[in-house]
Amino acid sequence: MRTIALVCGMAAVVFASTVMAYANQPQARPLDVLGWTLLALNVLALAWLPGRAPAVLAATAAATAAFFALGYALALWPAPALVALFSVVAAGRRALGWAGAAFLVAVPAAVLIPAPEADNAAGVALWALIVTAVAQLAEASGARRARAAEAERRAAEAERTREEEARRRAQEERLRVARELHDVTSHTVSVIALHAAVAAEAVARAGGPPEAAEALRVIRASSRQALTEMKAVLGVLRPPHAPGDGYGDGGGGEPRSPSPGCAQLPGLLGAAGLPVTLDVEGEPRTLPPAADLTVYRVVQEALTNTIRHAAATRARVTLTYETGAVTVRVDDDGKGSRAPRGHGLTGMAERVAAAGGRLDTGDGPGGGFRVAARLPA
Repeated sequence: MRTIALVCGMAAVVFASTVMAYANQPQARPLDVLGWTLLALNVLALAWLPGRAPAVLAATAAATAAFFALGYALALWPAPALVALFSVVAAGRRALGWAGAAFLVAVPAAVLIPAPEADNAAGVALWALIVTAVAQLAEASGARRARAAEAERRAAEAERTREEEARRRAQEERLRVARELHDVTSHTVSVIALHAAVAAEAVARAGGPPEAAEALRVIRASSRQALTEMKAVLGVLRPPHAPGDGYGDGGGGEPRSPSPGCAQLPGLLGAAGLPVTLDVEGEPRTLPPAADLTVYRVVQEALTNTIRHAAATRARVTLTYETGAVTVRVDDDGKGSRAPRGHGLTGMAERVAAAGGRLDTGDGPGGGFRVAARLPA
């Protein structure tokens, strides 16, 4: 659109000024078919700006030189050549632009100065000043654009550097946390599992009470489950191709353990330490990873609270698949809201909210305590 406006505006200026110039220059060559053709070429060449500025400069400079050499009336017809000159120099083609400027000055100088009119030399000097001024303005414009482009490049480079530094620091922190988890927590849980196994064997050999054997079995199974889940957490904290530290992916290319979900609920309930019933309503289906993991964690934390605080003797987990959602509910027969719950409910609510769901907790309709979460899925 801007190019069309430029061509139309320049055509009006060039054609009108040339026609009017003949009133003051009767001795000039009459504007014939060749003259109109040169004027049209001079103007229409601007349609190829700015993509082909060097070619436009060559065409307009040639038409301008021919108009000078053929002796047509002096007017504003060199304006398209000045526009093309500005475009070339401002775009950074300085050598080509100044060569074109020299050509635009040399042709009228060679044609007009030898003529007998006294003011021809002054006219050529004025024309040379105009051409030089246009080229200098283009130089300034090009330099300003270059400075702006360099400033943008430096700003973008600085932003990339800040982002890379932030990613590096975040990765270092994740690796530090992963090392702490591996070196401290994993070792402790492994020791618990080992001693639980030894104690279970000792109880079995001594013919101890079955309750003790069952408790040790639960401790051993829970410890192994905790180690498995911790490996999955370490795999998330640690990048897939980070140098092996002996954790996360095993340091030797072992595959990561998958995140737990609804499929692992029977194993979780079996190791809960009290009788837990699982009811599934609706048509089971594969849930999104975030919802699948959140369901598992809600049940896990709810049962942990039940065992630690509620003094319950049994619990029931109800998993309901709905259209576009999944609901999980954990009911126990314990003390209800009178039992202390610690910070587990807060963390559970934050996890459910992060997955886009809603958590409701409180006394159950038949006594005990109820935890219910509804998640989009």
